[in-house]
Amino acid sequence: METQWSNYRPQPIRIELIRALAKAAPPDTSKEIRDTQTPGLILRHEKSGSLLFYVQLGRGKRTRPWDKRCDARQVIDPQSPLTLSAVKDEALRLLGRKIAGEDVVAQRRAKRAVPTLREYLDDTYGPWVKQNRRSGEQTLARIEACFGEQFGAVQISELTPAALEPWRARRKEGKPTRAQAKRTNGKQRKARTVREETINRDISALRAALARAVKLKIIDENPLEGVETEETDRHRRVVRGLTADERSSLLAALRARDDEKREGRARANKWREERGYDLMPPIGTFADVLTPAVIVSLETGLRRSELFALEWPYVDLEHRELRVVGATAKTYETRDVPLSSLAHKTLRDWWLQCGQPKAGYVFSADGGRLGSLKKSYHAVLDKAGIERVNAKGERVNWHSLRHTFGSMLAAAGVDPKTIMELMGHANLATTQRYLHTDKKRKRAAVEQLGGQQHG
Repeated sequence: METQWSNYRPQPIRIELIRALAKAAPPDTSKEIRDTQTPGLILRHEKSGSLLFYVQLGRGKRTRPWDKRCDARQVIDPQSPLTLSAVKDEALRLLGRKIAGEDVVAQRRAKRAVPTLREYLDDTYGPWVKQNRRSGEQTLARIEACFGEQFGAVQISELTPAALEPWRARRKEGKPTRAQAKRTNGKQRKARTVREETINRDISALRAALARAVKLKIIDENPLEGVETEETDRHRRVVRGLTADERSSLLAALRARDDEKREGRARANKWREERGYDLMPPIGTFADVLTPAVIVSLETGLRRSELFALEWPYVDLEHRELRVVGATAKTYETRDVPLSSLAHKTLRDWWLQCGQPKAGYVFSADGGRLGSLKKSYHAVLDKAGIERVNAKGERVNWHSLRHTFGSMLAAAGVDPKTIMELMGHANLATTQRYLHTDKKRKRAAVEQLGGQQHG
C-alpha cells in the first residue's frame, strides 16, 4: 500500500528519491524538494501525483528546464532518452545565463506569447489581408494551402529558412506531405513537381505575412527576411502570346460557338412551341460573356482582374475609351485605354444586348463579379486548334491575351513608354521583361550586320 511521503526537505535529488516519490501517495498540497547539489533545481510533487522539475532563477522567477512540462518519472524510465544528469546540466546552463545578465523567464514568457501560424492567420493577418488587399482571399488561401498543414502549429518566429528547407525540397520533388500520405493510406500518388517561380511566390506570400507581424510588433524581426529564392531564368517564356493565325482561329472559334448556341436555342424554342411550352429568351449577338470578354482582353491588354472588375460607368462608348480605376489596377494607378474599332463595336453590341445598363459589372455572373472563364475559354482554345502547352513548355492561358496585345504593340513599332502606359506597368523595366523582341527584327538586325561585314 502506498504511504504518504513526509520528507520534503532540501536534499540531493537522486534516482532513488524519484523512485520513492513515484510510489508514494501524492501530498494534500503541492510540496517541493530543493536539490542541495545543483543550485536552483527543484523537484515539485503535485497533489495530482505529477513530479515536475523547475529551476529557480531569482525571487519569484522560475522556469522549467526546457520551457515545457518535464515529468521526473521520465528519468527513471529505461526507455526514456531523458536522464537526471541532463536535467541538472540544463539547470546549471540556465543559471549561467541568469548570472550573465539574461532574464530567461521574461524571454520565455515573450516567446510563448508569439502566436502560431494558424493563430496568426485566423486572428490577425487573415481578417486584415481580406479587407485591405484586392487579392486578399487568394493570398490567404495560398498561404494556408502551402504552409498551414505542416507549419500551422509552429510559432511564426520559428518559420526560419532552415525550417522551410524540407518543405521546399518536397515541393520541388512533388512528394506528398506526411499528412497527405496519411490521407491516402500510404498509396503512391503521381508526383507533380512545382516550378521554381511558384515556390518563390509561395515563400514571398508567407514572408509578406510575417512582415505585417513585425509592423504590428508581434515579433521583433522577420525570420524569412534573408530567405534565398529559387534561381529562375527571368527571360524564359512561361506564357506565350498568340500568333496572328492563332488569333484569327480563336476569333473564328468564338463566332462559331455563338452561332452554335444561337441555333441550338432556336431549335429548342421550336420544339417547345410545338408542345405549348413557354419559350426561352432568344440569344443575341453573343451567347454569353466569353466572346466579348476575350475580344476586349485582346484589344486592350487588360489584366484579368481589371477586366472582371470593369464597370459600365467607366466605359465611354462615345469617346471610344475605357478607364481602369486605381482601386482595381495592380499598380493602384488609374489609366485610360483607347478602344480599337473591334473593341468599341464589341462593347457597344454587348451593352445593347445587356439592355443598355448604366451601372454594374460589364462582364458579370448573375449580376455579380465573374470568378473565372477558364472552362469555357479552354474549350474554345481546343476548338481553335491552339495548343495550351507547346513542346517548349510555353502555355496559352488567359494572360496570353494581354501578352498578345503587348507583343502586337511592340511588333508595330510602338515606343516602350507608350506600351508601358497602355498596359499599366509600374516602370519600363517591367515592360522590357514582359515583352519579347520580335523575331523578324532580330533577324533583320543580324542580316544587316552581315551585310556590313561583307560589303
